Amino acid sequence: MSRRFQKLNFRSKFEKDVSQHLHGFLYEPFTVPYTIHRNYKPDFVHEATGTLVECKGFFRDGDTKKYKSVRDSLPENQRLVFVLMHPNKKIRKGATMTMAQWCDKEEIMWYTIDTLQELISDVSNNG
Repeated sequence: MSRRFQKLNFRSKFEKDVSQHLHGFLYEPFTVPYTIHRNYKPDFVHEATGTLVECKGFFRDGDTKKYKSVRDSLPENQRLVFVLMHPNKKIRKGATMTMAQWCDKEEIMWYTIDTLQELISDVSNNG
């Protein structure tokens, strides 16, 4: 195996083969961030503050990524919060992290049906 292949750690043999013909080209010199434009419809929105409330029993594949994107796309004066049916449920099969732990890690406030009064107070007082 050539030193160049070992040094560059190509992702495939095909990339290695192509590199043999592309003199003067750099291999993966930087990353390019990109956005996939999608639409999100929140379950509830507090009229006065615009706080988005999402009710979740479980996360489907891709949900954690989606909700991080939604959170990151909101203006500073708006926020996303969750009402979790089962806060101690794992975020996916085989995972060690629970839905509540994921929310805590991502700094997304979460509540349960038993703590809805806290949600109402938090939203009314803090926006």
